[in-house]
Amino acid sequence: MIDQILLRLKNHPWTNTWRDGEELARDNIKADATLKEHHVAWELLKEAARVSRLTYRAPPRTGFPSTSSLPDAPDDVTQWQLLSAYLRGEIESLPSSQTKPSRPTSVQIDRAELILYLWHTYSLRRKGDRSRIKRAVYMKANGVRTIQIANITGLTTKQIRTAQVEACEDIVEQINRYETKMVDRSFLNPQTL
Repeated sequence: MIDQILLRLKNHPWTNTWRDGEELARDNIKADATLKEHHVAWELLKEAARVSRLTYRAPPRTGFPSTSSLPDAPDDVTQWQLLSAYLRGEIESLPSSQTKPSRPTSVQIDRAELILYLWHTYSLRRKGDRSRIKRAVYMKANGVRTIQIANITGLTTKQIRTAQVEACEDIVEQINRYETKMVDRSFLNPQTL
C-alpha cells in the first residue's frame, strides 16, 4: 500500500496540481497580500479536506435512537409539507430542494488523497503536541472559524496561524521533493505483462 502511494507521489503531475492551487489561491487571497508558496499549499489542503468530506461520507451512527419522522417543533416545516401546500395552491412557487454540492472529479479525488497523505505523514512532525495542533489546522481547513478552534483546542489564534503556515511549508517541501522524481513506468506496459 505504501509503495503504491509512493509511486503515485513520484508520478503525479505536480505542475498541474501547483497550477490549480495557484488559481485557487489567487481567487481567495486578500487584496493586499502577496502570493506565496504556503498560500498555494493552504488552498490545496482546503480543497483536499472539502473533497474528502464530499467523497468519503462518515458511516451512519449506530447504537443511538434514530429521530422520528415527526417534526421536532410545531414550526418545523418539512419538504413534503411545502410540496403538498404548493399542490393545494396555498403557496405560489414550487419550493426548491436543497442542492447537493457537485461530486468531485477523479483528478480532484486523486489529488486530495495525495495531499492528505503528505498532510498526515509530513506536516508538523517537529511539533511536540502534534495531535492538538494538527487538529486545529485541519479544522481551519474545513472552514471552522479560528476563534471557535481556539476555544476547542486551547491554542491562541497566533499559534493556529503559525501552525497553519508551518504545515503548508511542510507540504510545499514535500511537493518540491516529489516533483523532481519521476519513475520510469515502462515496466507497467500491458504488452510486457
